[in-house]
Amino acid sequence: MGVAGLTAESFDDGRTDVPAGVVGPVERVVVIGAGIAGLTVANALTRGGIECVVVEARDRIGGRLHTVNLAGSPVDLGGSWIHTPVGNPMRAFADQAGVRCRSANPLPELAGFDCSEGRRLSAAEVETNISMQLDDFPQARGHLLAELGPDASAADGIEAFVAGAGLAPGPARRARQGMRALVEGESADLAERQSLRWMWNEMEYEGHYFGDVPEGGYRRLVEAMAAGVDLRLGVDVAEVACSAGGVRVRSVDGTSEDGSHVVVTVPLGVLKRGAPHFRPALPPDRLAAIDRLGFGRYEKVALRFDEPFWRTAGLPHAMIFPRDSRAPAVWAIGLDAFGAGPVLVFQIFHSAAGHVLSAAPDDAAQWVLDLLAEAIGRSCPAPTAVAVTSWANDRYSGGAYTHIPPGANPADADLLGEPIGGRLLFAGEHTQSTRLAYADGAMTSGIREAKRLLGHPSVRLGPIQ
Repeated sequence: MGVAGLTAESFDDGRTDVPAGVVGPVERVVVIGAGIAGLTVANALTRGGIECVVVEARDRIGGRLHTVNLAGSPVDLGGSWIHTPVGNPMRAFADQAGVRCRSANPLPELAGFDCSEGRRLSAAEVETNISMQLDDFPQARGHLLAELGPDASAADGIEAFVAGAGLAPGPARRARQGMRALVEGESADLAERQSLRWMWNEMEYEGHYFGDVPEGGYRRLVEAMAAGVDLRLGVDVAEVACSAGGVRVRSVDGTSEDGSHVVVTVPLGVLKRGAPHFRPALPPDRLAAIDRLGFGRYEKVALRFDEPFWRTAGLPHAMIFPRDSRAPAVWAIGLDAFGAGPVLVFQIFHSAAGHVLSAAPDDAAQWVLDLLAEAIGRSCPAPTAVAVTSWANDRYSGGAYTHIPPGANPADADLLGEPIGGRLLFAGEHTQSTRLAYADGAMTSGIREAKRLLGHPSVRLGPIQ
């Protein structure tokens, strides 16, 4: 993994305080979930001299950071970018772990195709559409909220923005489709279910939004964080019981792990289905926050070919506007541009996810290939390998990541990061509002809980030999 001989470095969660809320001596910590949040907690605690065990229901680590080998190409089926990498702790950890990263911004080579008009868009048309998505619409949020009110959805904002832009019918339709893709990509849900007020509420680091990707995929960072940690795979937790003297984590097969404290890092989608069972039950305010926050769909279809024919066809990366004017644009990213081989990854946003989730993998692949064939004007060769995600149907994720619908607010996520009873702690991207939905937000939530348990303003992270 390229980590031998490296030493730990100090990390914090963006704050210099020591979070409160822990009771009793911290003697043995059980962490539920081997995603990046749980692994970060365990890495820091182990380095801090605290006995810690991670139990994970899957037969692999990483959670929603899942890199597969697609016929020789590393492909991230969950999180893929380290967004805004300058000052980002995930990028700092990559440097510290000896994992090289490279720029992976598709925008300079992004092409567009409009299925309704049956034509390739000009570079100027693509640039105008992207500028509306990334600059004009976000900058207009303030006056749109003043017009629409604080309970407006992002869909309300899109309609008001397009209505006021004075666009011709074709550009107006593409503006709606592009901005719906933007919202569904960032929120993993329909624009109608994303609060306009809390869109773009997260703190940003520096650098480009698309930022970097770890060479070899996110698994290299996951493996570096897991190195030396006590892991138990295939442990499906059924119940978390807390008492005045400690905690007991019981799995569905009847085995259990005892500890002084427990950190629950299962995704919000799992909490929404009432798992695991907590004894005593979670307080009503936590249950209400879990219910109010959103957790939607974002899938991927990854196709490997013998050669990147889409590039020679003039579509290094593509933004395809479907005929259905209500459908968001579909993005296809050519990983060949970033050194990962002849792989094309279609980003399937929430409202289009039914094409993938209700279909066999071959049918899902054919759906995206039909879109691509229309865009390049000829049939596509058969892929040599296919990977299709099903995060929304996965019982250990229940969807993609968290967003804030109308009627919810960032305080709901922050509340989910507060301990209960001094022994029950939580981490994950859904337990903080500073970097909601981001892998680095999950990582810093793990740092926060390690700080809390160790009683230190910062923690040390690094592969443990």
